[in-house]
Amino acid sequence: MHWTAPLICTSIAVAVTSTAFGQTFYASPAGGGDGTSRDAPMRIAEFWDGARAGDELVLLDGTYRGDGSMIVPPKGLHGTKEAPITIRALNDGRVTIDGEGKRTPVLLSGNDYFVIAGLNACRSKRSVISINRSNHCLVRRCCGWDAADGNTNVFAAHYGEHNTFEDCAGWGIARKTYSCSQGGNYTTFRRCWGSWEGCHRVGPKMAFTLFYNSHHILAENCIATWDGRLLQESYDVLGYDGKPFTNWSQTPGLIKHKENYGVDQPYGYFAMDRIDRGPTKGPRALGCIAYRLKGQRVVSVPGMFFIKCSNPGDGWIENCAALIEPGAEPVRSFRTINMDGRDLTSYGASEPEHSAATVENVLLLGHDDAPPAALVGRERPQRGAHIYYRYVDGKLTDEPLWPWPMNERIRELVGVDVTATIFRLCGAAR
Repeated sequence: MHWTAPLICTSIAVAVTSTAFGQTFYASPAGGGDGTSRDAPMRIAEFWDGARAGDELVLLDGTYRGDGSMIVPPKGLHGTKEAPITIRALNDGRVTIDGEGKRTPVLLSGNDYFVIAGLNACRSKRSVISINRSNHCLVRRCCGWDAADGNTNVFAAHYGEHNTFEDCAGWGIARKTYSCSQGGNYTTFRRCWGSWEGCHRVGPKMAFTLFYNSHHILAENCIATWDGRLLQESYDVLGYDGKPFTNWSQTPGLIKHKENYGVDQPYGYFAMDRIDRGPTKGPRALGCIAYRLKGQRVVSVPGMFFIKCSNPGDGWIENCAALIEPGAEPVRSFRTINMDGRDLTSYGASEPEHSAATVENVLLLGHDDAPPAALVGRERPQRGAHIYYRYVDGKLTDEPLWPWPMNERIRELVGVDVTATIFRLCGAAR
């Protein structure tokens, strides 16, 4: 079940009237003021005309709907490295931007150096939180769900470089939960949780995209799962025009019909799309976890981690784990091609496959073995992954990862206790 109203979470209260480089303004769902104080908030759309680098728009609690309440700045409005333009919730998690299926809640298009923080966004007519032809943008502590049922994403970065999604959570309808494509280079997904839950259109499906005509993508301390709970039990696979798709390369003219909650092209939890020109360059997965529960509606995928690079050594995977709950149907844990790595753990899954690559220190455990409690413990295990500390910019730090930084937001919005789930699968005490 999904909620569209904001729920009370950890608060981050701020009461300032200026930033180091600009001014602070306020907005509310109803607006009506000039935005210069909390007592006289404007609507979001009224902020753009006077916005400058370094300015900050603070969103008061509530659900924002309608044309004047989406976060869609005009093209060409930019912050700077030293003075980004910031749009954030006054209280973390108490702001929801609701597209109602008619609008895009958050769209940065031709907008460099923006920060979007602390809000929820849902029910888009396209993707939910989208960065397009924009560079050096940061989306932090945001939850997103239910894109349009098409060629869409919950979180997306396309045609722009050096964008980061940090401490985010995505679920619901979308072809890909997190995506970076068509020049979405140097994208970082950091401490993001993603659940792929349904799409009835043509095209590869996955929770996290590690490349699609893009390069140097970094996923660090991300967690992915797959639960097609929003799928129809029986349906024709549709094209992006909403009509039954027939332009298949091997069976042209055929309408593909899916039964038993089937999925067209299910790739994986952490997966890739393709590179049309040139080699794959630099996809990295560090400290990531893919998990499958016995109560989830699942389909077979090539691998929970399914990453196929063009040339030997193109990619790197490190300290990653694939966890399958006892009683759930096993699937291949890792299928990596031309991707080197080390320190991997597979629990309850089918044998991994590492082709044309050097992968060292892999721990394979079946359900007859003890679960990998040391995986999330303070002390490093002798074999396999160790996912206790945070990665930042590709480097392992000494800052603990647990409890999951967005745990309460996710639990209150969608009913998943991420920390408890991972520790239970590992047989570890919290």
